Amino acid sequence: MSGEVTYFELPSRDIEATQRFWGSLFEWTFYEGNFPGYSMIQGPEPMGGSPHDDSSRHPRIFFAVDDITAAVARVRELGGTAEDPVNIPSGAYAHCTDDQGVEFSLSQQAGNHD
Repeated sequence: MSGEVTYFELPSRDIEATQRFWGSLFEWTFYEGNFPGYSMIQGPEPMGGSPHDDSSRHPRIFFAVDDITAAVARVRELGGTAEDPVNIPSGAYAHCTDDQGVEFSLSQQAGNHD
């Protein structure tokens, strides 16, 4: 597990307001994602996205892992919680919390299997 930050999400209850604020702050542009209710964010590295109608109040950071199944198991062994991995075209991800309740996500790039 490298732990490299590979992606982030900015939750949005009002995507137009989110686009206006973050676009004005950093000159980011937003465009429609691969499914309804999700915008991609162009400009920052790593790339980001914004789920619409998401009442969360904190950004979510995705960390790279080589084996999502093993990483989820390790999070659980360490006293954290981890949802089962979700497969998407670019790989797989799992939302987690550490043993103090801090939210984060793990991601495995498609084709990256050990």
